[in-house]
Amino acid sequence: MKTAGFLAAIECTTKGWHQARDDSPPDVAVAFAIDQSREVKQLARGLFPGGADVYGGTCFEDTRQLVAAPATKTVYEPAFRAGTLVAKVDILSRNGGGWNVIEVKSSFPESSKMEEYVESLAYSTMVLRRAGVAVKGSSLLLLSRTYRHGDPVETLFTLVDKTDEVDKRAQVFEDDVDAVDAAVRAEEPPQPVLNRACWRCDFFKTSCLGSGRGHTVVELPKLHHTRITALCEQGVINIADVPEDLGLNDTQQRAMAAMESGSMAVDAVGLDLALAAIKWPCHYLDFETVAATLPLYDGHGCHQQVLTQFSVHHRDSFDAEPIHSEFLARAEECQERAVAEHLIQALGARGAVIVYSSFEQTRIKALGARFPDLARPLTAISGRLVDFEKVIRKHIYHPAFGGSFSLKKVVPTLVPDVGYDDLAVRDGSAAIALFAQMARGEVEDVDQARRNLLAYCRTDTLVMVKLHEILAGMALHPPR
Repeated sequence: MKTAGFLAAIECTTKGWHQARDDSPPDVAVAFAIDQSREVKQLARGLFPGGADVYGGTCFEDTRQLVAAPATKTVYEPAFRAGTLVAKVDILSRNGGGWNVIEVKSSFPESSKMEEYVESLAYSTMVLRRAGVAVKGSSLLLLSRTYRHGDPVETLFTLVDKTDEVDKRAQVFEDDVDAVDAAVRAEEPPQPVLNRACWRCDFFKTSCLGSGRGHTVVELPKLHHTRITALCEQGVINIADVPEDLGLNDTQQRAMAAMESGSMAVDAVGLDLALAAIKWPCHYLDFETVAATLPLYDGHGCHQQVLTQFSVHHRDSFDAEPIHSEFLARAEECQERAVAEHLIQALGARGAVIVYSSFEQTRIKALGARFPDLARPLTAISGRLVDFEKVIRKHIYHPAFGGSFSLKKVVPTLVPDVGYDDLAVRDGSAAIALFAQMARGEVEDVDQARRNLLAYCRTDTLVMVKLHEILAGMALHPPR
């Protein structure tokens, strides 16, 4: 059993069983993140020079020999096996008569994933000790928020000692690991039980408790953790079995009614009022950004988000033909100011600016903070924003939403005639990865890449044009 399988299994042994057998290839965005992580780990070796690298099919034996040799001070990516347990760490550094285990993570010290990182480090520490390695210390090598592009590599990292936390967690794992390992290696999956992990599990609907059922409680939007706990304690899975006194809000009640009836639920009066408040002309806006683990431009820090392009469809009325505007920055330099200036020009001073989610508002505020001389027109644009996600969340629910109001769920359901299947770039994560690869000089056909990015962003705003028409039709003739 490897680290990922164990960490999944301590959440839910059934999830761990399925994950151990999942060989799905990573998508473009995940693959890019893996490549960035690999690059960060390579740079981290500079802080521990002169180490021996372990790789290939004999990694366990090579590791054993290196650790046993008194001359070895540092080992890169050593691999250990203790019975059926397997662990691979990023850096092993000699500490007197023992060793320090160091795992490199592409996050900052205040990351929300810190508990997960400690658990990963604790599992590795436990396996190494079972394999006979004297682990004296356990640390995380994390990214520094003060690092800027071009700074010396030694300033990129912050070493955080987690020995005490890791030792305590590793001891807890020792009490459970054999039973968990046996459950994950069994021929049949463990008997599943509804638990908090079900709400974020990729296997729930396809091969676990949700398989073969109609609508389940994990589809209730933004359910508070106390209500999740109550449902788990009662073992309630089907929507039809949700107790009346659970205390659902209006959005959740609308979702539940739609799932029970199998048809869309629409608050036509509220929807009509929301749409009537929108001032014409309408400008349908979508942004794309780039963010990479290692900064792409001078003066930038790790994971810094940069606005790279926008698309706007303009329309004076429902009867008017949409007019399109767009801008895509050059990848070889940061052009956020150019994006901001073109945006101000494209949106003018009149009409509603229709977006989907709060993302555009966040980025416009960031532009205003970065370019104070543009703050007044940018603030005015921010005041004209109308968020269609909020409109849909407040007034509409379709059973096919599956508990989510993201465009990935809403578009195929409400705007099926405008899709992304024929596009080379089909989602925001892929767009981020492609632009970052362009900025890093890793794309051969830059012109084609730019055309792909423009086509994707243009489709996002065309979707909102069509969505506006569909929402107006629902308000006028609500489905029955």
